[in-house]
This record gives sequence, C-alpha cells and structure tokens, in this order.
Amino acid sequence: MSKFMKKIQTKIDQALDLKDGGSHPSHQAGLGTAPPPPPLAQPPSLRQIYRFRKQRGVNLGSWFTLEKWLTPSLFQYASHPKASELDVLRGVGAQSAKLMLENHWSHFVDSGDWKWMEEHGINTVRIPISYYHFLPGHPDPETRKWMHGTEYESFAEVYVDAWKYIIGAIQSAGEHHIGVLVDLHAAPGAQNDDAHSGLSGGKAGLWDSKEFQRRTVAILVALAKEVVKYDNVVGLELLNEPKNNNRLMGWYNEAIGAIHRGLGPSDLPIYISDAWDTNWYSKYVNEHSNLDTFIVLDHHLYRCFTPEDQRKSASQHTGEVHPSNNGPSASMISNASNTTQGSIIVGEWSAALNPSSLSSYPDDPSKRSAQRDWGHAQWECFDTFCGGWFFWTLKKEGWSDRGWCFYTAVEQGVLPAYVDRFKSAFGKHSVDSLRGRGQAERQGAFQAHVGWWDNHSSNPSEFEHWRFEEGFDRGWEDCIAFFYGSTTGELQGSEIGFVGQWKRVRVEAHRREKGDGKMVWEFEHGFEQAIGKFRQAVVM
Repeated sequence: MSKFMKKIQTKIDQALDLKDGGSHPSHQAGLGTAPPPPPLAQPPSLRQIYRFRKQRGVNLGSWFTLEKWLTPSLFQYASHPKASELDVLRGVGAQSAKLMLENHWSHFVDSGDWKWMEEHGINTVRIPISYYHFLPGHPDPETRKWMHGTEYESFAEVYVDAWKYIIGAIQSAGEHHIGVLVDLHAAPGAQNDDAHSGLSGGKAGLWDSKEFQRRTVAILVALAKEVVKYDNVVGLELLNEPKNNNRLMGWYNEAIGAIHRGLGPSDLPIYISDAWDTNWYSKYVNEHSNLDTFIVLDHHLYRCFTPEDQRKSASQHTGEVHPSNNGPSASMISNASNTTQGSIIVGEWSAALNPSSLSSYPDDPSKRSAQRDWGHAQWECFDTFCGGWFFWTLKKEGWSDRGWCFYTAVEQGVLPAYVDRFKSAFGKHSVDSLRGRGQAERQGAFQAHVGWWDNHSSNPSEFEHWRFEEGFDRGWEDCIAFFYGSTTGELQGSEIGFVGQWKRVRVEAHRREKGDGKMVWEFEHGFEQAIGKFRQAVVM
C-alpha cells in the first residue's frame, strides 16, 4: 500500500473510530445512544413528525445518479456501452460533462415540480445520489481524498459543486413541507451489477474490496453528519439494492454502528435494502431495532421483469397485491410489516406491467383500466401495511409513460389524483370533535380490555389497567398532534406511520415517569389501539 493510500486508510479508520489493525469493539448495531425520550406530555417535534409520519412519496430518479432510460439525452455522446454515468463522462470529457450535468441538476426538478408534488399529496421524496456527488465538494480535504483509487477519481472536478445542488434540493423540499430520504445509490466499486450503480462492468466490485467496503462506511458516516442537520431529512439509506451475499449483514452492522458513534446522540433513521431477501432482513430489522436504533427495511416491488411475472395477467397481479385478498404479494408485505413492527417501506414500485400481462386486453382504454386497477391495488396495499412508499419515478424524458412516470400515471388516472387520503380528510374534523371521539373510543376499548382479562386471567387483581387508559390517551393525543402538524401546524394532515418505533419512544417515557413493571404492556396495547381507531375515525 502506498504512503498516500495509508494516509487515506488512517483517515477512514478515524472516521470509523478504529485503531490501527484493530476492529470494532462490537459488530452489533445500536451502539449509539439516542436522545432521551421527550416527556409524555410533550408533543412530537417538527423533526419527529417528518421522520415518524407515514411517507407517501416518489423517487427523483436520474436527477443525480443517472439512468439512460430515464434521461437518454444525457447519454447521446456517451462512450460504449452507453449504460452508466461513467460512460457519459468518458464520452464527453470532464469540462463538457461539468457544464452538462450542472445544467441538468439546475433544471431537471424545479419549483413547479415541488409545487405540483405538494398539491398531489406527496409528502416525501427519495433522492438517489452517489458517493461521487458527495466527496469532491466536501470541506474537509482529507475526506475529499477518499475519491482516490475509485473509478470516478479522474472526474472529481466535475462534481465539486454537486453537493450544493443536493442541499438545495433538501431545502426546496422543506419549503413545501416535503421530507427527503437520502439514498446512496452508488458506492465505490458498485454494490450491484446494474449500471445504475455507476458502472457498466456488470460486476459488484464493492464486495471484492475490503478497502472499498470500509471506505463506504466512512463515507456514510460523513454523509450522515451532513444530512442530520436538516429537520426534513427523514433518513439515510445505506445502499440501494446491494447484491446479497454473506458479507452484507455484517457490513450493515458495521455501518450502523459507525454512524451511531460518528453522530453521537441522534435519532436519524437508517434505511437498509432487503436485497430481495425480505424474510431474512425483516428479522434483522426486528432483532436490531431498539430505542437507540431506528432501522427501516426497504423493499422494491416490481412485477414486470421475470418470466413468472410475464405469464400472469394484469388482473392476476392486481389480485395478488390488493390488501383485501391476502394474495402472495400482499401477504409478503403484511408479514414483513408485522415482523418489523411497521418499519418497512416500499422504496420503489411502479404501475408498469410487461406487455404480455396486458395482451388479453383489446385496446388502450381497457389496458389503461387494467393498469389503473394494478396501480390502485399497490397503493392500497402499501398504504395499509407500510410506514411509507415511493413510486419510481417522478418524470422521464420522451413519450408519456403511465407505468413509470408519476406525472403521467396521475394524469391518466392510473394513480389517484391525490395520494394522501389522510391529509385530504384534514378539513373535515375539528380538534374538539376528535377529542370527543377519543373519549368515547377509549371508554369502549377500556371496557373490552378489562372484561377480556377479567374473564381469561386466574388473577385479575395483578393487572394495572390504568396503564391501558394512559396508553390510549397518549396515543390519541399523539395522533392529533401529527394530524395538526405539531405546535406550529406546518405539517397538517400527517399520520403516524412507523408505529412500532414511535411506540418505543413513548413506552420508554412512560417507564421513566410512571415506573417500570411487568404490566407496561398494557400501556403499549392502549397506545396501539388508539392509533388504529384514530385512523378509522379520520378516513372511514
């Protein structure tokens, strides 16, 4: 290893809080300490509402990490095979690429887009970025040197101002009360074999290089330190669609632990991809999540690529995902939600189907109707079972595409014109009416709770049913606080989305204020029931 590379490695080790030749004191996630939970009587803060509310979102694909099929004009002069962003750079050269990309970053998503998204119920966006958008413009010269030895090193100058555009995107989103999930879409060496990971080689080289793995962790620590400054950043996604292998879980442990140590007390949510092994990583999230560690699982659901998908009709796909049918797609999402206590999103999905799935429909109106059923069924499923969802993608160049373009899907009725059913009900309820409804619901729930345990317990006197009442009241008041957008009212119409994790915050406060004991579960049950009944009161 050269002296220069050793210097870089030392800097990475410092970022990871390692000693030369040493290792992490523990590879378990959750080594950090979250801020102490707020008092029970304290309403959720603006930052907490952004992070814990149900996210109804869209991806801003190919704004930063480029994909040819979304923005083909940028690939016109790319070098062979014209697949990845690196091919664009090699084809046009650094100087021309810098001018072209900065023009693209300035105009691809503008104020009109932000306004339109807000007007159609989008409350969060997922922004795919790459390591080369972040490092070249970092104020720390030692951090900038982490570009050394990467495939994009010789083009670092192209990206010196890229991070400024990303910060501008976060700030623009905040002006429209929209949250941002920052997604590391491309890591050094590439975490998967697809061109959207930044390379066209068809090889997931990240997993062949321990140095690149360690460097990616260090990059994520530095990235977390930047994005945590913004109230409307709802989380950091460690890697987009990483290749699943026997290294991934351990790497997740290292990355989450390092971020916690790097940030200190923080409740920044960490999102991880399930690498299409949903059952396994649902269990991972369940085992590693706690009060100090807010982990969210990201699943990507598409039903248009595999031969099995292509053999099924649009109506079959619709039936399998609609939440009322308990079909395989809906069951998979529901089971993962139960395992993770609701800490799951569908970070990418679309209304697209393979032409073979639409071949039995005789004309375009009938095909559009079938796609509408498919799009709406997914929306219902994800909105029912998940903490959030993000359609892929907001826009694309070329002809209208109701399968992949959110604009077109809404315009052609494939998706609802307003995708936040909860927020659309905001003006129909007053605080007084909701509080009155809450008192009635609590009374009924409490009587049912006490009656059941009186009839099914050999020792009814051991219970502390007052905890159930307090849990119900706290849950209902929190729902009102989310619905009315905190004390400032900025995020009106919000709904608690990550119920399990928010419950952890409130249960810990309950323990501190009311004392621990084996009946704390009654507070939890009351809290959960209140959230479910509040949703029914608002939208049904």
